[in-house]
Amino acid sequence: MAQGQAAPSGPDLTQGVPLSDLVNGRLVGHVGKEEVLLVRSGSNLFAIDAHCSHYHGPLADGIVTGETVRCPWHHASFDLRSGEVARAPALSPVECWNVQQRAGKIFVSEKRAQQRPRQAATKHGVGRIIIVGGGAAGFAAAEMLRRRGFGAGIMILLRRSIGPICRRTILQGARQRIGCRSARMGSIARTASSYFSMR
Repeated sequence: MAQGQAAPSGPDLTQGVPLSDLVNGRLVGHVGKEEVLLVRSGSNLFAIDAHCSHYHGPLADGIVTGETVRCPWHHASFDLRSGEVARAPALSPVECWNVQQRAGKIFVSEKRAQQRPRQAATKHGVGRIIIVGGGAAGFAAAEMLRRRGFGAGIMILLRRSIGPICRRTILQGARQRIGCRSARMGSIARTASSYFSMR
């Protein structure tokens, strides 16, 4: 193991753990070298990455509500069933593992195939949206709007004061991940007027 890299905590979940080992419906263990959070919500059992995909916050310390878990650091929320982001600021999903219960123990095995985020069908009649500001919040807003079916007509406006490296990173992310347009912010009114008048 590399120097400075801690061994994964908790029991080996592939060997099985008794349901009684879960404290407040949660237990952090590991599958191989990866830390995994085992969660019981109602009668359902879920196994997901133990850390948030945003800033690596400990999901075991978060709030479990129904079939979601919320990170205690910045309140990103994840669907326990799919690992999909349910709430920003996280943009990337967390991994999920297969869970089985037999002979009074819970066993966690291999990772499940990661599903692409659901994109809702566009039925809302909104053609174009402008997000003023291209920082983390603007990018998260565009991603969530895209997942809810608004992706075809989103533009992110960036301030001129953003440095060229930061601006390039935001523009590339907007095009590649979200598929939306982006532009430097001059006169918001002029830019918005020309964008909404486009065919």
